Amino acid sequence: MSEEKVTDLVPDQNSDELATTTGSLLHFSSEKIKVIKNTVAKGATDDELEMFMHLAERYQLDPFAKEIWFVKRPKKVKDAQGNWDYKRLPSGEIDYEGVDPIIMTSRDGYVKVAQSDEDFEELNSFEIRSKDKFHFNPMTKEIQHEFGADRGQITGAWAVCKRKGREPAIIVVDFQEYKNAAGRNPVWDNYPSSMIRKVAEVIVLKRQFNISGLVTQEEMPMREVIEYDDPNIKRLESNHGNKNKALEIDDEWKKLSIRVKELSSKLGLGKEQMESIALFDLEIDGNPKNWSLSDMKKMVEYLEGKADEYVGDDEPNA
Repeated sequence: MSEEKVTDLVPDQNSDELATTTGSLLHFSSEKIKVIKNTVAKGATDDELEMFMHLAERYQLDPFAKEIWFVKRPKKVKDAQGNWDYKRLPSGEIDYEGVDPIIMTSRDGYVKVAQSDEDFEELNSFEIRSKDKFHFNPMTKEIQHEFGADRGQITGAWAVCKRKGREPAIIVVDFQEYKNAAGRNPVWDNYPSSMIRKVAEVIVLKRQFNISGLVTQEEMPMREVIEYDDPNIKRLESNHGNKNKALEIDDEWKKLSIRVKELSSKLGLGKEQMESIALFDLEIDGNPKNWSLSDMKKMVEYLEGKADEYVGDDEPNA
């Protein structure tokens, strides 16, 4: 990993853009890196943030465009009453100390990395079904795949990636292996052929272009992909001792959410303006669905202040 500090990775300290480009290179100002730590990479230590930004710039993936993201998955522990919950700070937020980070992208992120290389030629893939005529010779690296209208159940997928000056990279993956790892996942249930093809594609792209330090959501079990809604009733066991408190928090969150919608409508603020306020004025997540109760309170307080200013400006001078 580069020994440069995060703030040394970026030349522009005053830009209002989320991400800037110098030629074809993506850079982030120190102000935007601070926003990333409070939103996209919440819970990251300084060293983890430096690694995250290093990978984002190395592979030219934009965190604000959701091309790369940072996830921490703490384990549940038993409290004094024998209930399972995540270790929490006095504020009620999840305690991420000692939790290993996962830096993730998607299949589209890998494709972007590959297509930005001038030696990239092509990427092909297809799902394999039980009634298909499929043959792969790993010694000669030849694939033969024929099928008709009646194809049967999905059994796997193949992908081939070609790059100038190198042998084609070929991968064949087993459907059941990745479907089992995904668990009860509506995306895999509804789009199985698309998902298994994506798995094959990300593995073959990783091998052909030596992509390291990143994993993709298609490769990970569902439980490792979903991010936290913190604090929220959905994160507590049904018999949890704090269930009533969690219900109170959830109810208050919903009431404040309605208040935010009323105030934003009154002030004529659109989605992009609200996202800008969240990211830069309040330094919280740009997506309201990810706001904690304290985040929601911050937004209500901010908008009420703006609404008071708006009313004051409309009052005639004495």
